[in-house]
Amino acid sequence: MSLIQSIDALLPQTQCGKCGHGGCRPYAEGLAAGEAINKCPPGGRETIAALATLLQVPVIALDPQRPPGPSQVAFIREAECIGCTKCIQACPVDAIVGATKLMHTVIANECTGCDLCLAPCPVDCIDLLPLPANVTPIVGDLTHGAEQCLARSQRRDRARYRHEQREARQRREEALRQAQRQARQHPVDNDTALKQAKVAAAMSRAQLSKARSALGAAPEAQQLAQLQALEASAEQARQHLEALQAHASV
Repeated sequence: MSLIQSIDALLPQTQCGKCGHGGCRPYAEGLAAGEAINKCPPGGRETIAALATLLQVPVIALDPQRPPGPSQVAFIREAECIGCTKCIQACPVDAIVGATKLMHTVIANECTGCDLCLAPCPVDCIDLLPLPANVTPIVGDLTHGAEQCLARSQRRDRARYRHEQREARQRREEALRQAQRQARQHPVDNDTALKQAKVAAAMSRAQLSKARSALGAAPEAQQLAQLQALEASAEQARQHLEALQAHASV
């Protein structure tokens, strides 16, 4: 596990942005580069102490400009919801379900209490309520005992996974939009474009596979960065191919 992954594993995975970053992973990257360990209100004192131990730096108080808040969950007053989907678009873990002009609702067990859905709501029909007693808090300083800590860890892992899946979906959707724009602006033979994309995707996968075999299970920091760049390139090639295939089927 890399240093960034080890740091990210200690963060609460609310993806709230209160640290000044766009999510927990970017803050983990900042911490690995020397950023202050006291910028995560949902993590609280517990997370600060864990980060201090991992990074071998002194424990410091939470940044006073980022006061902690209670463990909470979003609740949509469904009778007032107009089905605009703005809260769905804002939720970093896809914990809100609904469709255009249809009622929306929050999946309480998946909501991280980030409050990012409040501001976009044009009719102010979302409240933040205390976390139900049957839902394990995802934030720090509120769990006691091995069983609760395990349940919280599982919730955090699930939130991280849902956030990563959301970001991957958004990248695919953006790749599709770009491919469609390019097809409109620069009409080319679709068969030729698909063949080129398939070759590029295959070559990217082959390069990534060779790199993984060569670097082994514990690559050094510089090697890990090279591997991550190859992974990003392979993912981009795959998304481009999928976008062309989707466009061809329209």
